[in-house]
Amino acid sequence: MGLFQDELTPSLAEWMLKQQMFWVASAPLSADGHVNISPKGVEGTFHVDNTRRVWYEDLSGTGAETVAHIRENGRISILFHAFEGPARIVRLYGKGFIYEIGSPEYEALLPPGKRIPGSRAIIGLDITKVGTTCGYAVPFYQFLGHRTRLIDWAAKKEAVDIQDELTEISSPTTASSSSTIPDDDRPLNPEGMRHWWQMRNLRSLDGLPAFSVSLGKKFPFSLSFYTGLSTTSVYSSSTAATIVTSQTTRAPPPTSPHVDIHVRHSEVETEPLKRDQHIKSQLSTLLLLLLAFTMGIAADRFYTTHTFHRDHRLSSFTNESLFSHL
Repeated sequence: MGLFQDELTPSLAEWMLKQQMFWVASAPLSADGHVNISPKGVEGTFHVDNTRRVWYEDLSGTGAETVAHIRENGRISILFHAFEGPARIVRLYGKGFIYEIGSPEYEALLPPGKRIPGSRAIIGLDITKVGTTCGYAVPFYQFLGHRTRLIDWAAKKEAVDIQDELTEISSPTTASSSSTIPDDDRPLNPEGMRHWWQMRNLRSLDGLPAFSVSLGKKFPFSLSFYTGLSTTSVYSSSTAATIVTSQTTRAPPPTSPHVDIHVRHSEVETEPLKRDQHIKSQLSTLLLLLLAFTMGIAADRFYTTHTFHRDHRLSSFTNESLFSHL
């Protein structure tokens, strides 16, 4: 009933990308450490690079067990199973890797406009073995839709950091106001996402180091605009086999355009970062910066004018009081 092979086939890759969720398992080396299983299910977060490499966009949460375990020992397994249609379970075994937010590898795979709010890393797997089994004991379930509460929560937290960035940039007294890169040493807003990461995502349940202490501190949230879960795709008439080769590829360099490949009905779905989307993002950023700068100037002028009139009235009142006693 079970079958093992060294790499993904086109049919398996196509089937996995149609599933609405998957599971990630990892464990520490310690015999009494906590074994972790994490469900994943946000649309568009799982990606297949080729027959021997997959990765997913890691979203923020209360812990960072998978990251800590990969840092310690690299072991990770990913599981898919069918909730509808023919029964099937697929397990991916291999060596895990992590690209933290702000790293060149992360930005190459998730450029501005593609990153989901709350995204903190890319977690991937270099496949060494693929296992398929029947899954006859898995019940049928009907898919109703993806939850959006996590993304909404993360977007609100990142909005706090964005506001702080714009305030810092527009402030004429800030030394780093000429740069869009946040200061690594500045205090973190307790309501923002960066503070959440520092408080909750640096250690595992067993005390293993997870994310770095600089996680997201220099990432400019104000330059990262999310275009939504459902995007308009451009299809090319090519077979699914084009995405699977025997060669394991690494993340493209930051200067090369990334093409995100999905498989659907034996066609390759490509979602390149469109030039017009990039231009719109940059224009939106400039408008926000201009608005923040204008508001800063207006506030400064209001404060100066208000102070002048207040001092003038106080001076007049003092003079009148003085003359009334003469």
